[in-house]
Amino acid sequence: MSEFDNHLLTNCSRWILFISTVIVLPVLCLGLIRKTKARLQNRIGPPLYQPLFDVLKLLRKGETLSSTMSGVFRLSTVVVVTTTLILAWLTPWLSFKPWSPHADLFFIVYLFALSRVFSLLGSLDSGSAFGAFGASREVTLGLLVEPALMLGLVALGLYCGSSDLKVIFSYPHQLGSHSNELAFVAGTAGVWTLVGISIFLSSLIELSRMPVDDPTTHLELTMVHEAMILEASGRNLALIEFAHALRMSIYFGLAAQCFVHAAAAVWHISALSQAVLNVIGICAIAVFVGVLESLAVKLQWRKVPEFVAYVVSMSLLAAFLVAGSGAVKL
Repeated sequence: MSEFDNHLLTNCSRWILFISTVIVLPVLCLGLIRKTKARLQNRIGPPLYQPLFDVLKLLRKGETLSSTMSGVFRLSTVVVVTTTLILAWLTPWLSFKPWSPHADLFFIVYLFALSRVFSLLGSLDSGSAFGAFGASREVTLGLLVEPALMLGLVALGLYCGSSDLKVIFSYPHQLGSHSNELAFVAGTAGVWTLVGISIFLSSLIELSRMPVDDPTTHLELTMVHEAMILEASGRNLALIEFAHALRMSIYFGLAAQCFVHAAAAVWHISALSQAVLNVIGICAIAVFVGVLESLAVKLQWRKVPEFVAYVVSMSLLAAFLVAGSGAVKL
């Protein structure tokens, strides 16, 4: 077999693995959260692959559309799913991704914002009062949490000397080029850990999880994400649920990648170990979210800005650590 054939086979294998992960991992994350919460409540709970059955069931069902809806409602779902798939391709949430173009961190943040905007348009187009109520809260949360996410990524960009996420999340760290290796290792691990915590806490807000929102509640006055999709049904609802689960995996993957990079600053980690730790980290974060949602209580809406302030503080600490270490590369 020629070298070109080997390269083609390797690329095909990476694409097959990546596509399989995009399909399976969101289902697994959602299943792990539900299973963990059930076990902590002394229940058996649904199987891990139950979210997949739910999506397949919704795909077979018909849709019920309000008479006030226009084409914006269907267009919003298409744009949200498409944007999420593009984010899954561009964002370095997996260490074993196939080839992808360079992705500027500001472009990625804007793609997340674009997905949110069309989600809002879809909920407003339904003409539901609860949809407008959830959209209003979603806008407020997005306005508060976006600076925290951007600050964390900018801190990594300053530390690595690039705004390209493909460069920022590349391996390995160059330890030998620094005179004070111990300080560099501690600083690198600290920056990656702080940003990982910031991205994880931001994901709880972006995904409307506890303690910001209870995704299992049926009280419309307290819902954010669920209130926005009350009018969705059938195939439309299936696509929305899949996009939401995939976005959850992307956020968890980014946080897990940060923690793996923090570990890579201390120990040498092979490419295979990086991939394994990446997937294990995503699943571990999903389990932790299940534990958190079982033990934590939902914050009052007036207390949510205080929680967001903690998230911004993590990103600011990472930025100050980068500036204090003198590792800013312009």
